[in-house]
Parts: sequence; C-alpha cells; structure tokens
Amino acid sequence: MNCKYALLICLFSSSLYPQEDIPFDVSKQFAVQIDNNQLLWNSDKSFKKLLIDSSSKNFKNKFSNLTFEELPEDSSYVKSKFIYEFGDYGFDKLSIGLKKHSKDEEFQFEGSKKSFFGQYSEFANAENPPLSLFYKFDYSKNFENNKLYSSIGYFREQSQFIFNLPIDIDSSINSEFSDFVSLTVGNSFIKNNYHVDLRLNHLSKYESTQIAQYLLNNRYDLERNKISAHIHNGNFLSLKIALDNKHYENERLNTGFSHNALSFTNANNFIFGNFIYGLDFIEDKIKPNFVYRNIFGTFGIFYELRNQASMVVLDSYDFNHSGKFEGKDVETWQSISTTYMFDLNIDLSTTLKYVNVKNIVIPRELGEVFIPEAERYQFEDDEMMSLQTKFAIPFKYGSFNFNHSYNFYDSLISSNRSHILALDYLYSLSLVKNNLGINGKLSLQYMSKNNSDFSFNYFKNMPEKKNNIESDDYINISLSTQIAISDVLLTIKLQNALNKFSENEDYSLRNHEFFNPMSSLLTFGIIWEFDD
Repeated sequence: MNCKYALLICLFSSSLYPQEDIPFDVSKQFAVQIDNNQLLWNSDKSFKKLLIDSSSKNFKNKFSNLTFEELPEDSSYVKSKFIYEFGDYGFDKLSIGLKKHSKDEEFQFEGSKKSFFGQYSEFANAENPPLSLFYKFDYSKNFENNKLYSSIGYFREQSQFIFNLPIDIDSSINSEFSDFVSLTVGNSFIKNNYHVDLRLNHLSKYESTQIAQYLLNNRYDLERNKISAHIHNGNFLSLKIALDNKHYENERLNTGFSHNALSFTNANNFIFGNFIYGLDFIEDKIKPNFVYRNIFGTFGIFYELRNQASMVVLDSYDFNHSGKFEGKDVETWQSISTTYMFDLNIDLSTTLKYVNVKNIVIPRELGEVFIPEAERYQFEDDEMMSLQTKFAIPFKYGSFNFNHSYNFYDSLISSNRSHILALDYLYSLSLVKNNLGINGKLSLQYMSKNNSDFSFNYFKNMPEKKNNIESDDYINISLSTQIAISDVLLTIKLQNALNKFSENEDYSLRNHEFFNPMSSLLTFGIIWEFDD
C-alpha cells in the first residue's frame, strides 16, 4: 500500500528536529523539556482539546496521542491502530485506538500504558510497578452551522524512587502518584458572519509526592474550571476571552485556597506584521500581554510578553497566612527571537533568542543554616540568551540534519549546557513493488557539561541555585529503524548505543543528583493500522 509508505515518510519527517529535553532516565519517563536551551516547566499544556494542568511534569514524554492516516473529510471510514513496544529493564508500552468518521460525526478512542522499571528497578517495588496510563474518548457532531464536540480523558501516573545513595536516608518510602480527569465540551458555530467557539474545560486531579531526600510530603486535590470564547470575523476581530478558576485542597495541612484569572486578547494581521494584544487579570493584578511576529523575506522576528500565575508550592507551611506561594503572584515572561533563513540549496536557518523572566519561584539555599519551612522558597528574576542553528541536506534516499544550540551564559532558566548538538542521518528505501519499506535514523548526540551553579530539580519541578552533579561531557549514538511489511510496521530502537558496545569506557549520562546514570536501552515494537 502506497499510503503506508507515505505514513512512514511523514513519521520521520516530523522528527527532523524533535522536541529537545534534558532526560533523567534513559526512557525519558522523567525529563524536563527545553526549547533553544530554555527550560520549559510550570506551563499548561493541551492534549488535543483537553487541558493539562501545569503541575503535570514531563507530560509530553509520558503521554502521546495516536495519529491515524488522514483521509478526505467527506468520506466515511473506520480505522483501528495497535502499537506495542518492549525492551530492556521492563520497558513495556501498549497503545490502541479506534476512529470512526463520517461526514456529520466522528468518534475516537485511545488507550495507552507505559511501564519502565529502571536499570536497577529503582522505579518500582513488589507491590507497585511503575505505570503511566490513559484512556481518552472524543466525539463531535456537525449540524448545519454548528459543530458540537467533546473529549474526556483519564490519566494516571505511579512510580517509586529507590535511590542507591551513600547517605543514610531510607528511600523505600519515595513515591510519586497522580490521577486526574480532564473534560472538554464545546460548540463551534457561525452567526451573522461571525465564527464563534465556546468551550468549557474541567479538570479534577489528585496528586501525592513523597521524597525523603527533599523532605517532600505533599497530598492535594485540584479542581479547575476554564470557560473560554473565541469570536472572529476574518477581518479586524479575533477576540479571545478566558475565565480560569482553580481550587486546591491541601490534604497534608487540611486547608484549601483558590485563585482566579481572566484574560482578554485580540488579534490583527497587517502588512507589517501579526499582532496579538490584551490584558491578564490574575487575582488583584492587571498585566498587559502582547505578541508580534512577521517575516521579512528571509528574516523573521517574534516577540512575546506573557503572564501566568506563579507556581503553587504545597510543601511549605504558611504560618502568617500570607498566601505567598499559593500561585497568586504573577510570573512575567518576555522573549524575543530573530531567525535568518539562508537562501541556499539546503535548508539552513539560525535563531537568536533572548528571554527575561520576573518572579519565578525557586528553593532558597543557605547551606547548613536552618530555614523555617515557610521561608524555604523565594522569588527570583533571571534572563538567558541562546543561538540555535539548523540545516538539512537532502539525498536521494534520505537527508542529513544538523541541530546545534549554544548557550551564551549560565542562568536559572537555561539548560546551562554551552553546547547541545544533534546530528541525524535519515534514510528511506522502498522495495519489492512497495510491499517492503525501510526507514530509519542514525543519530549522534553531544551535550557539554553543566558546570554552572544551577540545575533543575525534577521532584520540586523548578530550577535551583545548586548543582551537585559530577559529570563529564556527554557523547553517544542512537539508532532507530522501521520496517514496513505490507500493512505492518516493525520498529527497532537503540538509545545510548555506545554504552551497549563499550566495555572499557563509561558513556552513561547523569543529569540529576539522585537519579542513576543512564545506560543503553534496546526496544522492539510493532505498529499496525488497518481498516475495519
């Protein structure tokens, strides 16, 4: 089937420049995302139409949507998909999906589970194996000028953290657990040449974290409702309004608190650029928001001023009832990026990025001095600058891709790796009258040492002014191959391959003071999408 090989090419073309991250284990179950060397945390995410709260760590590596082969919107079809992958250290991932589409309505189901014990079984014990699990149902129906849509998902995460440490601290109690339901209902319609989208997002979440090494013992419930409206007419009106309410119940302290946010934005497109502007009302504070983007030939510019509620910290007692770390303050992020695309026979671009942030929450570090729990966190301002260069050289049976990020100076909000380099060779070959296809990627990764005074704390989900990692520069290779036999795709992946084949050199990677060094990971899988 020709469409099967088209799908293969699409899968690999989307991974030319994948989302970067700083992993803490070889499966990337635990990691922090970066973008042009900027750390990404404490931000809401979307899972198609579902709202994912900012408290969910490393969500994109734990959960991923199924994608089906695209067919014309006016056709009727039923598709099913099955993905299974297994490998070293108890790696086990299963995803299934069903999509039923017609001209007037669509239904889709997705389910996935992922488990990874770790090289030393540090993420599991006899009673509780590590697990990431979700189920999601989507339904939409078209009427004459209306489209009603809904989506509901259940997500569950569970891991143990049994660290082999020289210090005499019992890590057997360490655990991380969360489950939540995210629901979206909405109506998109046209009225008097105005396009209107009304949406309600609801999220109900329970989370528990217990880490002896950091004196973390958090248990809380979160109820969140977000009502939004988008109205546009294709001319000068593209108005978005969003009202967001969060309520926390701190089970450890048996207390509760809420905070609210209201935002207004409008968008206009002019010959000299695209503008998005508005106001954010976060508790009793009013802040402007602004976005500008434009392309002048081969030169592009992007500027953003955005606001969000400061991070909620639930492992801190609040003796004076100030609500200091209850997310009622405001983080303000300013970023400007300039991109130059070279007019050559190859795809070559370079992007210079500057980011300034005010009022992020970080742990306070005073050495051996005793700090009352209410004073263990503080607000901090910071900035960073980075340069990213990318180019791709196509060949007859594939392409060569280069991606290099350079960090100009150390900061809280950057990766603090002066150099992050990825060299990828992608190949694609179709054989036996298109009944056999081979696609793959051979990658070289390099990451310079973080020798700064900053690091990212996965368990507290924030950067900190401390770096206890003793590691050298990291270099390794990875292999990924997909073999298409008729309608079935077979996959082989090898991560950190140098660690698999070398006995005399240590090519492991360590990015966190408590996580074990990462060795290699070999997995096998099968992907099968078929028509019912």
